[in-house]
Amino acid sequence: MRRDTFVLSLIWRETRNLVKSTSVSDLAWVVLGGSAFLAYGVGNAVVALRRGSEILRARQEPWIIVLLAVFALGLAGGVILSKVAWTRAFAPFLKALPLSISERRRMVAVAALSIGAPFVVLAGAGVGAACLRVDKPYAAAWGFGAAMTCAAGVASALFLHLFVANNEAPNDLSTPFANAAKSIPLPWLGAFDCATPAWLGVWACGLPAGTLRLTARLFATSFLFLLAAALAIGASLARHEAAPAAVAGMIGGLIAFMLSLRCHPLASPVLRTTPRGFTSTWLRLARLPLVLSAACFVGPASAAVIAEPSAWTTPIASGLCLLILNGVYAVFAGFFLNAPLLAALAFFIAVAYAGYESLEYGGAVIIGFAALIAFLWHESLRRYRHG
Repeated sequence: MRRDTFVLSLIWRETRNLVKSTSVSDLAWVVLGGSAFLAYGVGNAVVALRRGSEILRARQEPWIIVLLAVFALGLAGGVILSKVAWTRAFAPFLKALPLSISERRRMVAVAALSIGAPFVVLAGAGVGAACLRVDKPYAAAWGFGAAMTCAAGVASALFLHLFVANNEAPNDLSTPFANAAKSIPLPWLGAFDCATPAWLGVWACGLPAGTLRLTARLFATSFLFLLAAALAIGASLARHEAAPAAVAGMIGGLIAFMLSLRCHPLASPVLRTTPRGFTSTWLRLARLPLVLSAACFVGPASAAVIAEPSAWTTPIASGLCLLILNGVYAVFAGFFLNAPLLAALAFFIAVAYAGYESLEYGGAVIIGFAALIAFLWHESLRRYRHG
């Protein structure tokens, strides 16, 4: 076996073992349920294309938006594939192999591009089929352009991950806190993370000894958060409207909660053997992310009240909506455990699909969405109790 395909082979074997270890009933749920949702989504897309065929044939702007969306999907997929392959390339059991960083990067690139290639073809085929459905001229060219756009997104994410975000190999496992000198202490964490079991949130978030490591990614994320909040607050104060700052606070709080919540301790055999139940442990894991989410929401919400005091119900409604969305995402994170990116993707798809269907069928769609959340909660609870 060539070294370049080692990570690809490892991912394939892990996937095959996962399928073999999954029960027949769970596989049936995934295959039949996924096929039904896919068929329903394709049917809705075909009906929507038929309704707007005249506009789609005459105008180019919708197709440019489609290409931008395809690029964004390719970028997101490239980030996920790069991270998965990078983790396998630097797995602890591979440290004994005489592999340089360049060789490991090449293995990551081969794995990510090989897995991403079918999705690129599907993206091109989907856009091409949509063009054929509405009799769009040069349908093959649009499909080829969509495939190349998706490939550009995957390649961009892979390049950034390999040569910008990870210039060096991860620290050796024997010295996991080698960069402790570049950290700042967080003494106030004890006030929020001292309940039983103590320091659970610190463990889940990967904060060694209750300190926060200063990284370029942290600075970039903080800068984007502050910039977006400042723009929204400025818009609210300038227009004397509460909506821009309230919505920005809700979105910022949700993103902060999603970036900080980690539920992998729920899979710990040590934690599962303790007398603590699933619900209390799950709530403990969500405590620190909720505090961070509230901190990101309070500033814009206060500015919204100052900008339009008469609309004080707007930030309150945004806060309630933020709390509901945080709770829903926490259920997804508890179900997917070690895959926060997959949890975020499933969360966004479920919320977007429920919102889209509610426009057509009304509030009855919320019942189905609540049933999905209850199912994920039940499966997470069953796995926590029985493994």
